Amino acid sequence: MAVDGSETVQSLGVIGWGRMGSTMGTWLVRRGWPVAAFDVAAGSRDAIAVAGAQPMDSAATLAAASDLVLVVVVDDYQVEDVLTGSGTVLEAARPGTIIAICASTKPSTCQRLAAKAAKRDVQVVDVALVGGERGAEQGALQLMCGGPAAAIDACAEAFAAFATDVCHVGDVGAGQVAKTLNNLLLWACLRADYEALTLAKRWGIQPGRIRAFLNVGTGANRPLADWSKQRLRFPKKDLEVGLATASEIGVEMPLIEALAPLVADMTQDDLIELR
Repeated sequence: MAVDGSETVQSLGVIGWGRMGSTMGTWLVRRGWPVAAFDVAAGSRDAIAVAGAQPMDSAATLAAASDLVLVVVVDDYQVEDVLTGSGTVLEAARPGTIIAICASTKPSTCQRLAAKAAKRDVQVVDVALVGGERGAEQGALQLMCGGPAAAIDACAEAFAAFATDVCHVGDVGAGQVAKTLNNLLLWACLRADYEALTLAKRWGIQPGRIRAFLNVGTGANRPLADWSKQRLRFPKKDLEVGLATASEIGVEMPLIEALAPLVADMTQDDLIELR
């Protein structure tokens, strides 16, 4: 049966069997959860079955069979399409179902969809994923959540299959804001680290050696400490979401506006040369 926040999730579905969705779904299967999954990509049914999950014919049939629906797609457009397009999740979901938006979207998108879902007695929460592909592979994501506390609590056991930390930030949309803030700081630090290490190298100082000092100095930061692990995944998308979020509420972000082309100019080889 569907949950209303006073019960815990018993059945769940994953919409989007890409890098993140498939890894999260696989962890759920490993931890003994009955997982239904759907993806529009060719070959996804086989991949879902190999992982031990149940392939579904559509997002709607998945929603009808799930207490919790994890929407792990790419962007606002795909989230809107999955929830409100033809053969929609919102039309099929039972009263009390919880829909967790795990894609990186604008907070306003989550709020708008939550308002539509509430008319059907369905709860939408935003569950922003922090930790990237590496965190997902290790089953150690951090979740920044927005929505009713009871709904987040009802999902806690399911979230524990693929996450080590669950932070309830506030109302719907707050999880996306928290992730955006984290991402803005990540890319700002990474570009600053790149420029600082480039300067060191040009002066004949070996970057790996100076990093040992910088990591205990006042300029220490996480991207610098994890330099060899940086993958440069999705900076353009992260910064675009950040700027769009700021624009919606009239906040100017001159540093982030300048940062976008600078981050785009970096490559994985550039980072490797500064190890």
